[in-house]
Amino acid sequence: MKLTRRDFLKHSAKLIASLSFGSTILGSETGRAMLAGEDEFKLAAKSPILVVIQLSGGNDGLNTVIPYGHGEYYDARPTLRYKENEVIPLNNQLGLHPSLTELHQMFKDGKLAIVQGVGYPKPDLSHFRSMDIWQTGEPEKLAKTGWLGRYVSTSLSKQMLPAIQIGGVVSKAFLSPDFDVPVVQNLENFHAYGTKTSAYQQERMTHTLLDIYEKKPNHALLQAVSQKGLLAFENVTAIQNIANRYTSKVTYPETNFARDLQLTAKLIAGRTGTRVYYVQLGGFDDHAQEKQQHVRTLKQLDSGLGAFYQDLKANDTHKDVVMMVFSEFGRRMKENSSGGTDHGTAAPVFIMGDPVKGGLYGEHPSLTKLIQGDLQYEVDFRSIYYTLLDDWLKGDAKSTLGRSFEKLPFV
Repeated sequence: MKLTRRDFLKHSAKLIASLSFGSTILGSETGRAMLAGEDEFKLAAKSPILVVIQLSGGNDGLNTVIPYGHGEYYDARPTLRYKENEVIPLNNQLGLHPSLTELHQMFKDGKLAIVQGVGYPKPDLSHFRSMDIWQTGEPEKLAKTGWLGRYVSTSLSKQMLPAIQIGGVVSKAFLSPDFDVPVVQNLENFHAYGTKTSAYQQERMTHTLLDIYEKKPNHALLQAVSQKGLLAFENVTAIQNIANRYTSKVTYPETNFARDLQLTAKLIAGRTGTRVYYVQLGGFDDHAQEKQQHVRTLKQLDSGLGAFYQDLKANDTHKDVVMMVFSEFGRRMKENSSGGTDHGTAAPVFIMGDPVKGGLYGEHPSLTKLIQGDLQYEVDFRSIYYTLLDDWLKGDAKSTLGRSFEKLPFV
């Protein structure tokens, strides 16, 4: 059966509707080499990688990094408090939640930096607005682009697969007029063709796609569709080839978060040169019965990150990866009447990995000098972004964030 250009455009439009796409249009020779599996498609050289882990819902920072040496903490949380003998001590004033054993080991090994009291001026207690602020890096205005989207545009404009979103939908952090980020939920379903498509049909569609792209249809809409279709196919093919290079003996926990991290480890092992991965863990909006729920979510975080780090070591990629763990805000100091905590402000951010200079950074927010019951922030979150962009990713941090910010020496 002859496959016409009209037929192909119809099929590729469906593909475009169901996938998110990468940004850089490859030259036709590179595209042909990749699609044919030829040697011209080389493994990327080692490069610094950032894995961003978003804790959605507003993680309770005071019960994550616990000020057990301060009496005000116990007074404010009669049922949610952790006693000195329950916390994992960092020093004689602060300790980690008892669920965070893997993170504590990384802290002991000098591979976990805890930045205390992170926030921004005039904090917003709305989940949506505060997350928007963190994802765009713009507390003062509504922004149409994300901080990582701007980073890719200014520093990685020629990089194939510069960033990948794992699971869910693409984060606003990646929004950019210049490119779209692939969203990968699992490799089993990330294919250009259906499982019933024959090899002959796949070959015909592939050659038709390349022919359409090289001839560049005169109609602007058709040209956009054909180019987007090629981008989608190239990304799918590249990601499938990456996964075939992954081997690991690490056993991950049976959680969605851990599966997302394992998928991230697989893609990192492929060495495509992707510089940013984005993973999310939800369930942190603890307005009621926080003690039980927080244990579950922090255990998921801790066990998943522990397995992920061991997997990176097993594949010899651990020296190339830094992880950042953040939430859109912390919780109020005082517990509420439902055994939970309400939306708050400043909270800790974790930076971890072999390249990290571990330890405590910044000052823990005062428990006595509150603003309407909330903690005052000590470190602007954009200082963390600026440090990671400038010192780790070696990108154009000033253009990405609009101005310079004080850097922290954790990398």
